[in-house]
Amino acid sequence: GDWDRAGEILAEAAVGLQQAGAEGIVLCTNTMHKVADAIAARCQVPFLHIADATGRAIAAKGQRRVALLGTRYTMEQTFYRGRLQEQFAIETLIPEADDRAQINQIIFDEL
Repeated sequence: GDWDRAGEILAEAAVGLQQAGAEGIVLCTNTMHKVADAIAARCQVPFLHIADATGRAIAAKGQRRVALLGTRYTMEQTFYRGRLQEQFAIETLIPEADDRAQINQIIFDEL
């Protein structure tokens, strides 16, 4: 996909919400956090990263190793897993390639 364009569109939406009076921005989709930096860069209000909220909840339970299920992008790329590791020292385990493909297909075609 055109991630740069997606980031621009979401950043424009965030700016519009900010201008409408939003005091913070929450992006309720794991996959689109791939462009979170582009959105946060345009925001003048706090941007809550979903991996930060997740990381805090995991850390509060004293867990350091979790399984991650999501779209192929979320499972395979570092924008989510890397943030959990860097910010919270949480290791994420992901399914094998065939299972990731099946999970991705279910998310997009069946849910």
